[in-house]
Amino acid sequence: MDKSLNDGTYSVVAKGYEGNSTKLKVIVANHRIEQIIPEKDITPNTLEDAVFTQIPEQIINHQTLDVDALTGASYSSQGLLDAVAEVVKQAGGSVAKFRTEEHDTTGSQVKTDSESSEEYGNWIQRPNHIDKKVETDFLIIGAGISGLAAAVQAGEEGIKTTVIEKNSFVAGNGGGVEGIFGINTDMQKAAGIHAEKEEIIAREQELGQYRADGSFWVDLVNHSAENIDWLLKEGVQLTKVDDYHGTCAFPTFHWFKGGFASEGYVPYMKKRADELGIDFILNASADGIIYDGDRVAGAYVTTPKGKLEIDAKATLLATGGVGHNPKLIAKQGWQTKNLHYCSMPSNTGDGYMMAMAVGAKDMLNESAEFMMNYIQALPHEGVHLYIDPINGFMSLPSGGPVMFVNQDGVRLVNENVKKDNLLYQRMAIKSTKVTYEVFNQKVYDSITQGVDNADQILADAVKRNEGHSLYKADTFDQLVKAVGLPEATFVDTVKRYNQYAINGKDEEFNKDPEMLVTLDEGPYYIARLDPSNLIGIGGVASNRQFEVIKDDYEKVPGLYVSGMDSTMQYRSVYTITLGGSACAHNVNSGRHAAMNAKKYMASLKS
Repeated sequence: MDKSLNDGTYSVVAKGYEGNSTKLKVIVANHRIEQIIPEKDITPNTLEDAVFTQIPEQIINHQTLDVDALTGASYSSQGLLDAVAEVVKQAGGSVAKFRTEEHDTTGSQVKTDSESSEEYGNWIQRPNHIDKKVETDFLIIGAGISGLAAAVQAGEEGIKTTVIEKNSFVAGNGGGVEGIFGINTDMQKAAGIHAEKEEIIAREQELGQYRADGSFWVDLVNHSAENIDWLLKEGVQLTKVDDYHGTCAFPTFHWFKGGFASEGYVPYMKKRADELGIDFILNASADGIIYDGDRVAGAYVTTPKGKLEIDAKATLLATGGVGHNPKLIAKQGWQTKNLHYCSMPSNTGDGYMMAMAVGAKDMLNESAEFMMNYIQALPHEGVHLYIDPINGFMSLPSGGPVMFVNQDGVRLVNENVKKDNLLYQRMAIKSTKVTYEVFNQKVYDSITQGVDNADQILADAVKRNEGHSLYKADTFDQLVKAVGLPEATFVDTVKRYNQYAINGKDEEFNKDPEMLVTLDEGPYYIARLDPSNLIGIGGVASNRQFEVIKDDYEKVPGLYVSGMDSTMQYRSVYTITLGGSACAHNVNSGRHAAMNAKKYMASLKS
């Protein structure tokens, strides 16, 4: 503790993600930091709530700035720590001295990506030491959209339930979800919207090349309105229904209040789960699964207070997929060099690896990763890159009136394929060594129209050129030399493309005439398109009861899977025709996993 701190009340600002900031009042008394008070309303049980509750608690209890950032909230955590450091300075203290060895090291313990994803056998080994045994009926591993739905449903079923969550807050990836799919709901009827369920199911199967068992789609679609009615009954807030910026074939996207589940879903579902007596253990990471070769009976869990053995009659994997595990993403065939993660750092594929450890059927190679494009030189900080007006999944790197070329300097796809599915922008690139986007100032200005300081952002990006990923030139030969493409081939590709634009007909990929814009006036730009992963789907096979299944399609007794750990209705690409269908699946699978687990537990007594 720095006893030189002068008592008083100090006002500072904690910088948050994407320019957000929070005014703080910090009270120093008796030469100690006694209170850190955010001067705004903060929604309970959210990431923001965890940051402004847990970090101040550690600073105050131990009088130190040597505090670990919360998992999944490093940017906001650092902003808070920097603000308190400013208070230390204003109070006449030494920031260096305030970083003491009193720091409490009992932070969240999570598995890192460096651990081999292939060593699945480690996930069924009993730890050498157990500090405490906990008994429950139903163990839910993960408290995102799916885990919360399962918890509330389990509570209403009267099941004694324990939820463990690796992060220090509930929500996981789910906090950034914008809405949920539903067909023929009361909201749609009130808006005069009607769609035929069978048309939607048929369209989904067609886009999925009929490679998935369509009964999973029938179940999801048929339960969708009922699930939304249930959510509304539980207090979830929905505001409007539409076709999600025109990207969906049907107007079935129900928006959460505030545009995100962190505001419209998570706090209400957590409150309801608390009312039902669900036991939540946060900062709790599942290290392994309890398996006797016949049935799953719980999990081994690491917490700040020690090692737990949680014995359960049924266990649900709801860990949010593999989106922050480069080894598992590479196993799917994706490039991981320069990979930008939009998912939570906690989504390291724990559920997938636990399921593989007990012999589950592996669907990872066919799972539908939410992979898109970004340009490294352009601003790309934080997890919300996908909605960035310049570098996001609907903006410059997604395609449109630009030209894509591969390592050979030739085109590889209709650059406007995102009109059919936003995720198609990356699918063809999966098969190339490298892909570049070519555009000129005129095209850039048309794409970024209405974006403040767009030209300056581009100029700064070219100058900074992070990752050597963006170049500007007055001629095409200068442009191509910057990245080392075959000059003659590239120049010939541009000439053909420009002729297609003049003729209004793309003779290679039949690109929409309005998206064929001549690249005949400089300055020109060439940008490397790198992968940006929004969500990683886990690829654990299940039956329609959401029981984990083996290669022979027989179930693993006592083990269930939901949410992004299991999406049997998709193959290789998230079809997005049904905007919000992933969220609808999360709710549906979580609810029905709980219902089916109750039936299973009843069979154990008989």
